[in-house]
Amino acid sequence: MVKFSQSPNKIKAVLKALENQLQGAESLLIILHNNPDPDAIASGFALATLAESLCGVKSTMAYGGILGRAENRAMVSQLEIPLVKTSSIRYNKFDRIAMVDTQPGQGNNSLPADIHTHIVFDHHASGANIDADLVVYNSKLGATATLLCELLMAAKIDLKVNLATAIAYAIRSETQELRREANKRDIQAFLTVYPLCSLPKMGAITNPTLLNSYFQELAIALNRACKFQHLIFVPLGYVDAPEIIAEMSDFFLRRERTSWALAVGNVDDSMYLSLRTNKKNARAFRVIQKIVGDNANAGGHNQFAGGKIDLEHSDAGDMMLLEDDVRTRFAAVLGIKKANWKPLIEKF
Repeated sequence: MVKFSQSPNKIKAVLKALENQLQGAESLLIILHNNPDPDAIASGFALATLAESLCGVKSTMAYGGILGRAENRAMVSQLEIPLVKTSSIRYNKFDRIAMVDTQPGQGNNSLPADIHTHIVFDHHASGANIDADLVVYNSKLGATATLLCELLMAAKIDLKVNLATAIAYAIRSETQELRREANKRDIQAFLTVYPLCSLPKMGAITNPTLLNSYFQELAIALNRACKFQHLIFVPLGYVDAPEIIAEMSDFFLRRERTSWALAVGNVDDSMYLSLRTNKKNARAFRVIQKIVGDNANAGGHNQFAGGKIDLEHSDAGDMMLLEDDVRTRFAAVLGIKKANWKPLIEKF
């Protein structure tokens, strides 16, 4: 295994190692994490461009789960990014397999355990014994797309407008307009690609048409959200797509005098959790791992993290009990033994 914590003085070495991995290949499968966000989508798009430009390798980008958030659907549509579902993939048809914004063995992707991964690009902390031939990561960066953008620049590849727009939007989205865990390298990458963007397409992605179900879920979130001191807990119940859970945790963190927001929602036989904090270096990934109790199904960054609790043969009553349990653990992990939760919005 070749492993790089990509820094500016190692970019050329990473580029060479990537070329070595792709040498002799004709096809590359790029696995995104389930329910992919803009960072995963743009990173896959960038890696596909690198593979074709450097070695003439054709790529297929695949994901499990749902592409549910309106902005993410608009991004794929506006920028003509070809994505397929992992359920349609025949893995033995590809010469190389890569993962972006996720890693083998993590619970947030659909790669079968018996399939070997050749290449990994991620901005999450890298596992010590990760099973891949080339691992490129840097947990100090705000976006995985920054890693790929630096390689595109080092390879002197001309960025087409759709790829430039994808990278710029990914960095904006992942760092919340460059204010959440944005490194100087993230900012430099954004400034490099922004002049090459399509501003009309960026606007269409940022302000997409919203389905009526979005407003229904927002109403449920406002009705069920509860507070204690600087904490907000948002139990959404069953949702159509996991992305709404992350969107609600971002939304409720903006409330005054709030430093932590946890939103949870159920999809099929799993509860998804999305944690946000405005405290720097808060190690949100550790907090969510303690709440979930399973490191393989929980992780993230200092200020935002996510997790999943799998349940089988559960009914609505069991889900409500789990919501109460998760809410109690949320407060306990943050040092509050007994929280007197109250509705965020008093009844009219």
